[in-house]
Amino acid sequence: MQKIDYGDVNKFLVSIGLVLIGLAILAPYLYLKEDFGIYITKEQLLKFEEPIKNLIINKQFQITKIQRLVPWASLGLLILGLTSSIIGLVRWFKRQAKIDEKFDKEIQKLDLEIESLTPEEKIEKAKNEVQEIQLAEQLEFEDTQSNISHSSNKPYLDYMKIENQLYNLFKNLKSPNFEIYSEQKLGGIFNIDMLLKANTNKFSDRLIEIKYYKNKLPVISIQKSLDQLNTYISYYKKTTNKRVIPILLIVYNSENNSDDIIHSCGDRINKYSTDIPNLQRLKVEFIPEHELQSFNVSKLLKR
Repeated sequence: MQKIDYGDVNKFLVSIGLVLIGLAILAPYLYLKEDFGIYITKEQLLKFEEPIKNLIINKQFQITKIQRLVPWASLGLLILGLTSSIIGLVRWFKRQAKIDEKFDKEIQKLDLEIESLTPEEKIEKAKNEVQEIQLAEQLEFEDTQSNISHSSNKPYLDYMKIENQLYNLFKNLKSPNFEIYSEQKLGGIFNIDMLLKANTNKFSDRLIEIKYYKNKLPVISIQKSLDQLNTYISYYKKTTNKRVIPILLIVYNSENNSDDIIHSCGDRINKYSTDIPNLQRLKVEFIPEHELQSFNVSKLLKR
């Protein structure tokens, strides 16, 4: 059996509605325009024989009765026509909006290639992140070697755990406005921590960079993250022509970083990103590691 094309059904409802509205307007006019041969004077009526008189009188009575119903019939046709047209148009517009949204998503998929990293690539990415942070610590702090701390002999596992916890916070929020992608390869070139793709044009996409610092916050590493975000955002905008908000989430150990250090680091981030156009809408969150599970990610999803 051939599948029903609901687009044609909606067009049919609109067409029927327009026809009924037209009939509601034309029917009274055409009815009142016609005299039906009953408009005769009393003198003319008296000239006819009795059966003819009765026939004319009955016809006049019937026409008068029908004439009383014409306005109501016209009103009924008008209501039916408007109802049919409105239902058809509403269904038509809703379906068209879904078709347009589906088309936009298909275009985006063609324009932007994203694919999940393999388990091996995720481990390699985490190892590289840890190595870069350790190198930044060595360059920035003289006492790094003596004070550096790790919760395990495989610090990249701690790093992956933090990233996974943040991903679960977004996932468990179950926002209807975004699709969440974690550990993705963007355009086959860039490895990104998280991408939140908006389901409607009312919201901007989110591209999230996650950094985890077990020791003191190395500014060199944070500035490099901002440069990476700038590169990702530039590529994303150029490829998709969509709005995207860069987000930098910094998870830190509060025992090794005082409030003054956090404020100072925040000021330096603001100063560094001010002159970078792609980072004008940058959102930065400093999250103490012990408060990570209670962090409210919903504030990052507001328009």
